[in-house]
Amino acid sequence: MITEVVSFIIILMLIRIFITKSRERKLLYLCCLSFAFSALIALYVNSPMGGILAIIFFISSTLSSNAIAHTLGKVKL
Repeated sequence: MITEVVSFIIILMLIRIFITKSRERKLLYLCCLSFAFSALIALYVNSPMGGILAIIFFISSTLSSNAIAHTLGKVKL
């Protein structure tokens, strides 16, 4: 049930990325998409290696979201 909800969020964010015209909004949707992917990895793979993979993906998506926030800060100037 939870994986279906996360999958729905992923599909919704993909649609919104392709529909929206604003670059700032696209970056925010991309950030949400990367966090949803890390949640889906953690929920789908039921092994210790899958947990490690989810943690690594979550850390890298956090770094990318920080880069997105930095980019949005530069765009606002």
